[in-house]
Amino acid sequence: MKLTLKNSAVCIVLALMLGGCASNIQRQSGSDPYAALGDGGSSVEYSTAFPVASPEEAYRNGAAALRANDPDRALFEYLRGLRMEKEPKAEPLYRVGIIHHGRGNHDLAVKAYRWALEIDDSHRGARTALGVALLEQRDYDEAEQQLQPLASRPDTPWQAYNALGVIADMRGDFELAQSHYEKALEASPGTPLVLNNLGYSRYLAGDWDGARRSLRRAVSANPGYELAWRNLGLVYAREGDFETAVEAVARSGDRAKAYNDIGYISMLEGRYEDAMGFFEEAMRLSPAYYVTASQNAENLDSLMRRNASARAN
Repeated sequence: MKLTLKNSAVCIVLALMLGGCASNIQRQSGSDPYAALGDGGSSVEYSTAFPVASPEEAYRNGAAALRANDPDRALFEYLRGLRMEKEPKAEPLYRVGIIHHGRGNHDLAVKAYRWALEIDDSHRGARTALGVALLEQRDYDEAEQQLQPLASRPDTPWQAYNALGVIADMRGDFELAQSHYEKALEASPGTPLVLNNLGYSRYLAGDWDGARRSLRRAVSANPGYELAWRNLGLVYAREGDFETAVEAVARSGDRAKAYNDIGYISMLEGRYEDAMGFFEEAMRLSPAYYVTASQNAENLDSLMRRNASARAN
């Protein structure tokens, strides 16, 4: 439920242990220290078709390529500009990291972010992006270490506060998490992602009313936000409003899945008869959920039998 970390399929990736300084990259890459940040693509075509006279021109071309949704060209241009510099520059390295991050090349992204920070330790973008990348890899300790220095700065990006909130939630410190989310909303009011995370944090803390208010704001800001609809459905289920819960969760997927999920929450709440009804409806609606809902129904039946036996004795 939480920024890809709560109730979602998240791959557990080993924490990256990358080279700590630019000189290490240079030794590994021979005469071209930036070869380690490439992705193996050919640059001959770009070199011929788009000659440049300065690093600044290459960076402008890179920014234009990103706006045109051409990450291949953008990556080439930023690396070309860096190769024209006498010394590495933090900002283009950060942009290289952003490109790799967006393409799922997390090891290369982290390498670029670290290098940018070695050049300019105060670079907010690189520090925030590195913290977020480490969080996605579940390296919570280093992610927090990277992000914490930003928490006391007046110009901290909302993404840094949001990531710190996720880390606090993962550690069960809901009060601290919600404080971070509130600061993220001060920096970027009405951001649906942050509103969703704040709502889910309140849900985890047992504040159903506060969770519902935040999540309703999230879906009002983005009616197509499936994760927020799902979380809102969980809140309604906890409050016992199962009909509304099913309608909300159904906005995040098919109706059979909604019935199965709300049935599971009902079972956790001890509302066994309601839960059985939801599982049966999930089985009726979709063969795809028959196996899952059927297994849930069998587990519930076994639980109900054990409870009945315990009461009889």
